[in-house]
Amino acid sequence: MFLDNKGLNKDKRQFDVVFRQLYQPLCYFAFNYLKDRDLAEDVVQGVFLNLLNLDQTYESGNHLKQYLYKSVRNACLNEINRLSIHEEIIDKIKPDEYQADNEADFFQTVVRAEVYREIIDAIESLPKECKRIFKMAYIENLDNQEISDKLAISINTVKSQKNNAKKRLRIILKDIYPLVFFVLLWTE
Repeated sequence: MFLDNKGLNKDKRQFDVVFRQLYQPLCYFAFNYLKDRDLAEDVVQGVFLNLLNLDQTYESGNHLKQYLYKSVRNACLNEINRLSIHEEIIDKIKPDEYQADNEADFFQTVVRAEVYREIIDAIESLPKECKRIFKMAYIENLDNQEISDKLAISINTVKSQKNNAKKRLRIILKDIYPLVFFVLLWTE
């Protein structure tokens, strides 16, 4: 997959694959610390820029992924310290003061980010019009009539495409349903 950072520097395609796969989950992960979408995106972009400048080899794709999650966490902590945001948050998530609960929170946040990535990948794999209507319905929260009006198609077509999307997503995501339940069970 993507093991050698020297390869990431030389091969833009490898870096693009890593970036596309992990950017959104890492932003979600950073947002859980920073509670600011723009700041979370800035932190993740900074971590990717640092990755390009490193001369390091990774044992596996998972090793690189672990490195990126820890780097984002540390960058978030640095940002929180820099901005002096809520001393209580700093005490709660500081890595060298972790308690068992904080480790569990970290693990749960990583798992939620990875489930989020799986869901995004599944949505992106839908056929073009099916994906478009699904996003309008479930991400933009438009009702069937609004979608029908915007796309100049019948309401029955909208309903049919939404049902097709849900069926396809159930098949694609069947392996992570237990994980989704686990994540939802442990979220606040």
